[in-house]
Parts: sequence; C-alpha cells; structure tokens
Amino acid sequence: MGFKPISNELYHNVIMKKYTLIPPTRQYRIRMFAGMLLLALFFFINGCNKETTNPASNEYLVDFNEENLFLLQAIEAMLAPLEPLYPQAAGIKENADYSVQVFSMDYKTHYKGEEIIASGLVCLPLAAEEFPLISFQNGTNTLHDNAPTANPLNYNYLILEAMASNGYIILIPDYLGFGASEDLVHPYYQKESTNSTVIDMMYACKELVQDKKILAKTADRNYLMGYSQGGWATLSVLEELEQGSDPDFPISAASCGAGAYDLMGMSQYVLSLDTFPGPVYLPYFVYSQQVYGALTDQLDKYFNEPYAGRIPGLFDGTHTNGEVNEGLNDTISRLLTPGLIQNFTSGTEFTDLRNVLAENSVGAWPVEARVRFYHGTEDVNVPPAQSQLIYDSFISSGADAARVSLLPLEGMNHGTGVIPWGISTINWFNELEAK
Repeated sequence: MGFKPISNELYHNVIMKKYTLIPPTRQYRIRMFAGMLLLALFFFINGCNKETTNPASNEYLVDFNEENLFLLQAIEAMLAPLEPLYPQAAGIKENADYSVQVFSMDYKTHYKGEEIIASGLVCLPLAAEEFPLISFQNGTNTLHDNAPTANPLNYNYLILEAMASNGYIILIPDYLGFGASEDLVHPYYQKESTNSTVIDMMYACKELVQDKKILAKTADRNYLMGYSQGGWATLSVLEELEQGSDPDFPISAASCGAGAYDLMGMSQYVLSLDTFPGPVYLPYFVYSQQVYGALTDQLDKYFNEPYAGRIPGLFDGTHTNGEVNEGLNDTISRLLTPGLIQNFTSGTEFTDLRNVLAENSVGAWPVEARVRFYHGTEDVNVPPAQSQLIYDSFISSGADAARVSLLPLEGMNHGTGVIPWGISTINWFNELEAK
C-alpha cells in the first residue's frame, strides 16, 4: 500500500487504544500549533452559535445541535501537518472542497427490546448538494468523556470531521453506553445492539437532512469504515444490511481495520499467552455481557481477585483504557481463573461464554459490497491472523477476489496503524467516487 513503518520514536507517546497522536518533532509541533490556532479561531467565530431543534414528527431523529462549523481554510490548515508523516494524506487535502458543519444528534434505537435514545456526531459538507454517506465505527473506549459527542474536538475525531470536506456526510455513532445513553454499561462486541445503533443513526440522518436548515442531502451511495472494535462493528453492520431486513442502505464499500471477527479464536489466542498487553478486552466483554443478561455467572468464575471485584468500578465510564489496563493485570494466570484457562474450550463449565462469543462473531457470506481488511503486521493486541482468517473465509465462500482484499500495514502495530488505515480508506472511497 506504500505505507512505510514510522519509527518507534515517533510513536512513543501514542496511548494504546485511544489513538491520540502527540506530535513527535519540534517542526511538526509548530505546524500543528499553527493549524490548530487557525482551527481554534474558526471554531471560536463559527462554533458559538448553537441551535437545537426538536423534530417530534420523525420516526428516528429526536433532536440535533450544531457543535462546530469548520471553514475550508481551517480544514486545509488542519490537514496540512499530516503530509510530512503520511504523504498519502495529500490526496485528502487536494480533495478538500467544502466547509463542514458538525452536529450532535439524538435518535431512537433499541436496547434489549426497549426503545432508547442514542447519540452521535453528523459531519455535513456546507453545500446544497447530494453527498454519499460514510458511517464510522470507533475502536474500544471506556471513558464517557472520550465519546464522539462528548469530545468532538478530540484530534482523531477532528481529522475525521475534516474528511467530510471531501464531499461525504460522515456519521460517528457514540455507541450505547456513551453520550445520551451513558447511564448504560456499553454492550461491548454485542452484535444486535451495535447493528441497531449504527443503522438507526443512518435512518435518523436521512430525517435530519430533510430539515430546512440543512443544505446537504444524502445520495444513494453508502460506505462503512471502522478500526479495532470498529472494524468488527463495520463487518457486523455490513452483514446485517446485506443479509437482514434493511434494504434502504446498499453499501458500496466497507473498510475494516484490525478487528477481532472470530471472538472464540481471539479468546483462545489470549488464553494461550503468558502476558497480554490489552487486558481490558476480555473483562469488558464478559462484564458487559453479564450486565446485558447474556451471561449469568459471577465475575469471579472468570477472573481472580482482586480483579473480579474491581471490574464494575473500572468500567463505570470514568476511566481511560490505559487506566483500566493498569487496574487489571497483563499476566494471564493472575488475571484469569485456573478454571477458565484450563477448561475454556471443553466441558460444560464455560458453555455459556463460548456460545456468547460465537453468537457475536462475524463470519463470511456471499458479500455484495467491496470489502477491504487492513491489519498491522506487528499488531499484538489483535493478531493479524484475525484478518487473514476472515479474508480466507470470504474467498473460500466464493467472494470475488477483486472485490474482497487484505491489505497488510507493514511494520505497524495496533496503535500506529489507525491513521494510515483511515487515510488509505478515504483515498479508496475517493477512487470509487472517481474524485
């Protein structure tokens, strides 16, 4: 793909799973400061006039609120510092043609069969034209304050918001458990709630663009993209849209980055290790499935003390991924019970856990959309085998090799792969749109 590995020195300040890149050199910091200063100026001038509407007649949309307006000059200044590190970002900057409005939006979806209010960001080109839709699914997050609507000025969300200037309506769901629904424990890697949260936001966006204050309208082309948990969510949503009962959103292409698609295989991988750098994952899944009602056993069946007792407090929305990792243990034999380690794959003791993992995994089907799987070759959080196996499954099931592809991110790990994946994805969508 032309992406060369960036030196470890440039990434020593990347926080695992938060993907917040701290500029590594003085020259880069100066460029970034200048860009952010200009961005802040436009935000101050244009982001202070907020308006709320309550469209009660809509089926999905509850209300929306203008958060920011980024003029094209500010977007260009924000994108410019990416080029020294990622030359492929030049294509995105060259295709930046529109100023961008960013709205937070509340909408109706369902959780455990009950209607609930969810939220997310909507990024709209400021033009009276029709634009294709992109739904972006973010990676693992445990902190309420890092949700898209809670922190729309997070650097990585800003970059994504800026990419709407290429002529896309970009949706960034909060997921359940964040934003308007932060009173819930996030149903982590739970297919049914994830699918409905993403798809119902797409329906709500269709209603949003009918509002007389909104210039942009939706075209008949739709795209999906997501990284890590978001890579899994993207493939799960694509499966639901193509195999389920939602014909309103035919997907042109989906970009899945570094996802764990086979949750049984991912769990077996973790249990086979002595240490694992992301202890947040399995406790997050087990605890959220327990709260959701899919698992009924106590946490100490799966986790040793003191960690079993700590887990509910660690996942209360006030801790970052890194803080959760610090509160757990990266030594597998200390974190997980001997019973889980020894009996996970056989017997009846952990049948319920195996069933829940299998139910929320995503497999291959006769896919119609174009699909790309990206994965860093040095990823130790989610092994590259996850993407290789799902790609092989699609090919063996008869998928056209010209439509389904696997793109290794050479020399990159789980954190360093996210920005190159995002740049490559938007460039790919631009190619498909013949930009």
